[in-house]
Amino acid sequence: MTVRVSSVRIAQEEDVPLLEEIEAAGDRQFAPLFDTSAFATTSGAHRVAHGTVLVIGSPAQGFAHVVELEDGSPHLEQIVVHPRAQRRGLGRALLRAAYGIVRDHGTDRLTSTTYADVPWNAPWYAGSGFTVVPRPRGALARVVADERAAGLDRVASRVAMSRTVRDEPVPIPAVSVLPLRDGPCGLEVFVQHRVATMDFVPGAVVFPGGRIDAGDAAAGAAIDLPTTLVAEHARAWRHTASSVLGDEETAARTVLACAVREVAEETSAAIDPARLLPWDDWETPIGVPKRFDVRFLVLPVTSTAEAAAFQHVTTEAHRSEWLLAADVDRAAQDGSLLLVTPTRILVEELVQLGSLAAVVALRPPIRRVRDDLCATPTRRGRL
Repeated sequence: MTVRVSSVRIAQEEDVPLLEEIEAAGDRQFAPLFDTSAFATTSGAHRVAHGTVLVIGSPAQGFAHVVELEDGSPHLEQIVVHPRAQRRGLGRALLRAAYGIVRDHGTDRLTSTTYADVPWNAPWYAGSGFTVVPRPRGALARVVADERAAGLDRVASRVAMSRTVRDEPVPIPAVSVLPLRDGPCGLEVFVQHRVATMDFVPGAVVFPGGRIDAGDAAAGAAIDLPTTLVAEHARAWRHTASSVLGDEETAARTVLACAVREVAEETSAAIDPARLLPWDDWETPIGVPKRFDVRFLVLPVTSTAEAAAFQHVTTEAHRSEWLLAADVDRAAQDGSLLLVTPTRILVEELVQLGSLAAVVALRPPIRRVRDDLCATPTRRGRL
């Protein structure tokens, strides 16, 4: 089976039959540790009908099931990744998407129950900020009692855990540019391999970009751009959090100025802001110490001289290069290159589009993606 790592999404009809298979495969990993005869696989249809089911992978390789307890509080009933797809960050991606459900629920606490001494259970949750609830009360106490009645604690000690979930730190506005060109073997993208000492996504493959600086607003105001182009960019970002940058025109100009500056600083290329195309907007999920709200723009590169202007000059990366988008996609899937979710999904889109002309023609609608959670497996029906 060809397994693709994708972003988290709400379970669709085609995912439901796979939930039981994923759960059963995960349960088999407990067999060397203790008797699993008390384990009972829950039907996928039941999960979908009772709570929110998040899935990841194409086809689905893992899921998280968040239910509402009797007191209305969100509870992570289960999170499991098929053994064939483990150690690729899928479980952590599912957990962070679950934090988003908590935030949207209007509360700040997520609970779960799990085995105390199984490495991928309580210790894993503890590494993500969960703490043991020594004396569960109310609805959580009833969950513990139900599990005890089902015999889940007869083979090993179980604990109730809880994590405070807040929509913080505040995401920092940022910009990232995807320089694209048609190469002899297909669509190519200019990428940078971040050094392992960076405090944000160390070792990852990224596109040139960075945070919006205080001077970008003034620089954006001074750029000589057609009114119609500025209006087009303002419309493109209207469903994002661009208002933190000022009114629509100011925000659009600030984003363009930041893109020009960051590309120059990180690649030495002097780019024409009028050629940049709004493409996407992703916000770093809750659960990490540094968060960004990143506006992605596409830069069509149509000549050899333009492509040659992109050099490796940044100290934040140990290598910068033009790569075939399909090769980046394959390396992301087999794990030989590290791509965070937005980068991986954007590269997948480039591969699907296949050519610079197809990318330029798309002009996609842009809505901020939060919690790395995509609305549908087809990226909101965009492709």
